[in-house]
Amino acid sequence: MLVDAHAHIDVKDFDKDRDQILKKCNIIVVNAGVDLESNLKSLELEKKYSNVIAAVGFHPEFVKDKINELDKCLELVEKARIISEVGLDYFWIKEDELRKKEIEILSMFLEIGEKEQKPLIIHVRGGFNDLVTILSSYKVKFVIHAFEGSIKNAKRVIELGGLISMPPILLRDKTRQEIIKNVDLEYILTETDSPFMAHEKMIRNEPCNVQLTIEKIAELKNIDIQEVEKKIENNFKKLLYL
Repeated sequence: MLVDAHAHIDVKDFDKDRDQILKKCNIIVVNAGVDLESNLKSLELEKKYSNVIAAVGFHPEFVKDKINELDKCLELVEKARIISEVGLDYFWIKEDELRKKEIEILSMFLEIGEKEQKPLIIHVRGGFNDLVTILSSYKVKFVIHAFEGSIKNAKRVIELGGLISMPPILLRDKTRQEIIKNVDLEYILTETDSPFMAHEKMIRNEPCNVQLTIEKIAELKNIDIQEVEKKIENNFKKLLYL
């Protein structure tokens, strides 16, 4: 069983062939909501497709433009098994007050995750030190989605009990390849962030491309492809408290 731990198959890019895309391979797809509309779509997709798991969250980039949706997004968490997409984004959000608000919002989701034993799949772009500080205050299972940091930071995630997730961009990203070489398979998940972060530039990514990531991980670690696939499936099951 393949695992796409973070995707956005609710977006219009998949409106014409979503059914076919989700049937192309034996895969579980976590669809991450980013705002109220996509959270609701994510929950609908879970009802429609047996291999889709809904994740509900509030993307940190919307801290200014969609803050009025936050309360409803928080309420929807009870309907989902996973919390995502949440986190910190200091790349697009520069204002100190808004960054403080991001921290406040992430803390709200972490509190729910701890209380309800729901894992969080977390976005972080800039603000890694702040993220580590916040995470150390909660007992939650979590994944850093599309990890792009250093080997040192990857090990900090692992020390806190977290996992790192890799999209197919791994095939053309030497920095991420070094991360994979230096992180035990025990702490790795696969994702696509579909329709983004594909193995080639300017093409639409799709869930079954996690197979390419698995093949690259196997190559980098010099182990069997089936072993990688099975281990990642088991890592995902543990994340879901199974």
